[in-house]
Amino acid sequence: MALRRAGVSLPSPHSQSVKSRSFVREPVGKKTIHHMDFDTLLLVNKEVASLTGEPYEYSKADGRKLAGLIKEVEQRADNQDFDEAVAEKAALLVFKVASGQYFRSGNKRTALVAGLVFLVKNGYTLDLENAELVTTVDKAGIAAADLDDLYGVMRELVAKAMAERKGWEGVVKGVVEKNKEFLTRLAA
Repeated sequence: MALRRAGVSLPSPHSQSVKSRSFVREPVGKKTIHHMDFDTLLLVNKEVASLTGEPYEYSKADGRKLAGLIKEVEQRADNQDFDEAVAEKAALLVFKVASGQYFRSGNKRTALVAGLVFLVKNGYTLDLENAELVTTVDKAGIAAADLDDLYGVMRELVAKAMAERKGWEGVVKGVVEKNKEFLTRLAA
């Protein structure tokens, strides 16, 4: 008779071939970071722009830059632990969208929502209406703040929450709907 533990067959403790009753520990799997894809980032801008009736547009060149941005976020901080990596990747996403001005309208609002959607999908949240966060994102949009400035603010605000199990589209719509009034005020 063999025991099964962590997918490994072990001899029965009554078997003569067993010299020790200790089990071999299998390494615990690393948490998976859910990365935003290109279509989800476009959806964020579309939802944000629709709140104020602004156009949802970007050029082909900006589309290529956005695809590069997504890849850069995916590759960032892979050697860090989960908590640190999620916060750093979120800050990079927010910074790049705000400072890149890839969309015809709503870049800074898109940056805020994209960052929050990324955090929510990975089990974290932050207060989107935090004045220091909004000011820093605004400054990043005009090259008056850098990634370190934004990361410093976000690191202080990011809090653990329940990971959202919905698909990306559901998370985007939920975040936008929850923050609809605030995002509309930001556009003014």
